[in-house]
Amino acid sequence: MRMFFGSWFVLILLSRGTLGIQDGVDARFELWSFMASLWINGHHECGGTVIDNRIILTAAQCVADIPLKNLSVRVGTVDIYKGGSIIAVTAKIVHEKYRELNNDIALLWLKTSAVSDRVAKAPLTIKEPAEREFPSNAGWGERQLESYDAPRKLQNGVTKIHLRKFCSDELIETIGDNLLCSYYTQNDICPGDYGGPLILGNKLVGIAIQGHGCGYVNLPSIYTNVFHYLKWIDDNSKKIRKNK
Repeated sequence: MRMFFGSWFVLILLSRGTLGIQDGVDARFELWSFMASLWINGHHECGGTVIDNRIILTAAQCVADIPLKNLSVRVGTVDIYKGGSIIAVTAKIVHEKYRELNNDIALLWLKTSAVSDRVAKAPLTIKEPAEREFPSNAGWGERQLESYDAPRKLQNGVTKIHLRKFCSDELIETIGDNLLCSYYTQNDICPGDYGGPLILGNKLVGIAIQGHGCGYVNLPSIYTNVFHYLKWIDDNSKKIRKNK
């Protein structure tokens, strides 16, 4: 069943705040029913997004060197330790040219369908987000950098899209069309949030891949640009279905 996301994303700033996604709030399940928690050896490590019945989209950095037998996902809950379903991962495709900050994208094939009356598929964007738009992010990331203390409940926040030149200038490295640059007050993505979704207009526009100091330094965050990889996602979704 496809959930209605509507304009609720702009209302999250009015809710009670906790940490995780830096300056995030407890997420409403009905707005994030496509959210997946990626587990490695029985522990949450990254986020992911349900984009098809048995396909999760995540960051390559989360799964590139991990054996399939050690991978599973939890869907259908905002509580990292309770509810929903835990499903084994039986196949994966990591971008063939992945390296740090470049082509940081991967697909996971699940043993059974993730979609149910509680779990929806997130539609992919059909255009790139523009400067000064305000997408939403979500995750179970660390409360502080290297604290290894993560919230039990899914957190979400709002960030702001900037020109790539802003990120290039601030980070002193080239940010290409395959990436999105975001920064908004102290909102940031932290370890544990990587691989998770960036949502704008009810569609998936980005994959979280790099934050800087979990909001404690005034530096932007980086996301894989989903629009740039639409053909790769389509081609490799077909491949993973065929060769599962």
